[in-house]
Amino acid sequence: MSGATGSVRAGAQEPAPEGGDEAAEDGRAPVDFDAFFTAHRPALLARAVMLCGNRQDAEDAVQDAFLAALENWDRISGYEQPNAWVSLVMRRKLWRALRLRLKAKRAALDVALPRQALPDETAQARRVLTAMAALPPRQRMVLVMYSLYAMTHQEIADDLNIAASTARGNLRKGRDNLRRMLGLAPDTDPLGEVPLVGTGGPAPGDRLAAALSATESWLCSAFEDEQAPRQARADLAGRQREGTGRK
Repeated sequence: MSGATGSVRAGAQEPAPEGGDEAAEDGRAPVDFDAFFTAHRPALLARAVMLCGNRQDAEDAVQDAFLAALENWDRISGYEQPNAWVSLVMRRKLWRALRLRLKAKRAALDVALPRQALPDETAQARRVLTAMAALPPRQRMVLVMYSLYAMTHQEIADDLNIAASTARGNLRKGRDNLRRMLGLAPDTDPLGEVPLVGTGGPAPGDRLAAALSATESWLCSAFEDEQAPRQARADLAGRQREGTGRK
């Protein structure tokens, strides 16, 4: 799974098209919404969990993002990578939810084990998720956006409507805290310092970023194994009907 880059104006009324993440092999998503939804939901849900650590919040944000895409599908399907648009909507919804719940009690993750996962892969993924749950929400968001989306500090700042220096500071603190909790001492981590502003994503060989990427893959496999797209799609259709009825 590759990262996405792209910046958006702070306070923009609607997400703008941006470079994609989890893109189809030909760089374009299926034109049919149901095929698009089935193809991209597991990876988007995995990344949402990485961003917030709360399964219910992750599912709500992903469902809201897909609903927004469905309601505008005639236009969204024409974008080069509609999944990037949905991912941006999801990130913004999660950020708003996290800011409202900074002091809320953390909910259980509740993710089933992937069928093909090895015991050590599962153990490592759970260690990473447990450690990330202890991070302040802003550090967690910035860390995931940098490590998995390969976004620059300025792009992260634009996405969260914060200063680039704030993004950089939270990234450094988040990396230091997570590295300490995972037992990755500075002298064993090839990237002991956060790169200068303008650098998009971690350097090759970054063990911390590799641990996050492996955990994301573990989550994606778990969500694919659940085979829940049909029910999720039915729920999405129900929410669309409710929205239409209120208009």
